[in-house]
Amino acid sequence: MFQFSTPLAHLNVCLLVLTGLFLTGCGGNSAPPRPAVVPSIDPASSDLGNGGSPDRSASGHTHERGTKLIADAGPYHALLTAHLASSGNELDIYFETPVDTDPQPVAVPLESLTAQATTGDGESHTLTFEPAPIAERPAGEKPETCSHFVAKAPWMKPEDDLLLVARFSLNGQEVVARWKSFVPGRFAHNVE
Repeated sequence: MFQFSTPLAHLNVCLLVLTGLFLTGCGGNSAPPRPAVVPSIDPASSDLGNGGSPDRSASGHTHERGTKLIADAGPYHALLTAHLASSGNELDIYFETPVDTDPQPVAVPLESLTAQATTGDGESHTLTFEPAPIAERPAGEKPETCSHFVAKAPWMKPEDDLLLVARFSLNGQEVVARWKSFVPGRFAHNVE
C-alpha cells in the first residue's frame, strides 16, 4: 500500500486517476451506453406535492410566440392561448411541428384532453379541452384527429398567473405538457 506524505499528495493522485479514467472511458470499449431513464410522473403529486401549492420550479420547456405560450408535448409543440370574452373565457391549445421556421399544424388522434390549471394562490381547476369547431381548424384534417382544442374557463381572470399541466397519450406514449406563468391577459389572442 502506498504512503502519502501529505493529504494534498493523496488528492493529486486521486485526481490524476479520475482524469485518466475519464479520458480513457474506464477501459475503452466495454458495454454500450445505456439509454437515459425518464422518471415516471405521479399525477397526484407532481405539480401539487407542496401541500396543494403548484411547483413552479418543475422542469418544463416553454417559449413564447406572439400571444401563445409554447410547451413541449411529446414529439410536438403545444401552444396555449386565451380567449377573453364577457360571454365566457376560454383556453385554446394548438398542436404543431416543433420547428422554429414555418411550423405546421399537426392533427393528433385525441377525442379530448384534460388539464389542471392552478392559480398563483393555489386554487386548482380541471379543464377539458374538446376539438374546436371545424371552421376554426385547418382544412383537410382527417376524421378523429384535431390540431386545435378548446376548453371553457369561466373562472379565469386576465391577471391570473397560471400553471397548466395536461396529461394525455399520443401514439401509445404518455405525454405531459406544462405551461408555467401563463397570464391570460398577456397571452390572449382575442379580448371582447
